[in-house]
Amino acid sequence: MSKIKAINDVSDLIAVFHASDSEVKRNVFSELSKGWVTEEDIKNKYGEEGLKSLKYFERIKFVETQWTLTKDGKRSIAYRTYYDTVQVNITVPISDMPEIIYASTMPDEKVKEYENRIFEIMGSRKSIFIGDVQNALGISMILLKGIIKRSEFLDIKGHNIERD
Repeated sequence: MSKIKAINDVSDLIAVFHASDSEVKRNVFSELSKGWVTEEDIKNKYGEEGLKSLKYFERIKFVETQWTLTKDGKRSIAYRTYYDTVQVNITVPISDMPEIIYASTMPDEKVKEYENRIFEIMGSRKSIFIGDVQNALGISMILLKGIIKRSEFLDIKGHNIERD
């Protein structure tokens, strides 16, 4: 049965772009699109960066998981792509395009800086209203959502930003 990932929000498109922004991510994703691959196989072939890629794909819901037995009889988590195709259905004002491009191409170090600032704003809370963070940072909602979609530790749930 074919599964289609529908992209209806521009921030989801940023996540798609970020899912292939390095050679390791592209290679890991390519392997996952061919069938089930264990976490151990990814680690052996691509190291810690491969494992980080898996976690990112899992967080943006691009992969599914299952428990499997390895050749030596141990239980391991295996991954594969969840979707067969991606359908993009968005309309974006041309004035928002610079924010989308910037969020997609921003260096990882800059994303980390924004993450740290968001954590400072959140304090000890597990979640916070996204509008409060936008106001505190003084950036557009599109840029904020793009940063969160690229983050390893933050997610958007409804109108809130949550820590993983």
